[in-house]
Amino acid sequence: MPTGNFDEPVTSPAQPGDSGLAFRLPADYYSAPLSEVKPIFPSWVPWGCGGAATLFLLVLFTGGALLTGPRLGAAIDLVLGITLGELKGMVTPEVTEARKAAFDAEVEAMRESLRESRVSAQEVQPFLQAMQKAMADRKVTPAEIERLTEIARKAAGVAG
Repeated sequence: MPTGNFDEPVTSPAQPGDSGLAFRLPADYYSAPLSEVKPIFPSWVPWGCGGAATLFLLVLFTGGALLTGPRLGAAIDLVLGITLGELKGMVTPEVTEARKAAFDAEVEAMRESLRESRVSAQEVQPFLQAMQKAMADRKVTPAEIERLTEIARKAAGVAG
């Protein structure tokens, strides 16, 4: 808008697409004719992302198919072995050696039944949940060891 000062040079009004910025504003981008609009992403991006999504789904479903049946039991047995190592480090000194031995024997019987597919992963689930609760406070008390032993005995007893 002219100020009325005759000493200022006359400038033409700004064009709609000419904002004077180094980048194009979204309103200018979307209002411009298609011949002037350059795509934001290269043309291969939709194919690359679609390909990556397809590959992810294939890996997901293949992994799910591979972890059915006895392989699932082996995977849960591996997780149990790792977690039991952590649990044994959290056992309080009040837990007697006899209780520890009984716990180890029942858990080993349950794991053996799981490896041999005599016990399903669903039947081991209560033990995993109880173990998670017992380890939550980073201390495993005699009562918790007794409860875990009983749950492992029930899970292994399902097989027998």
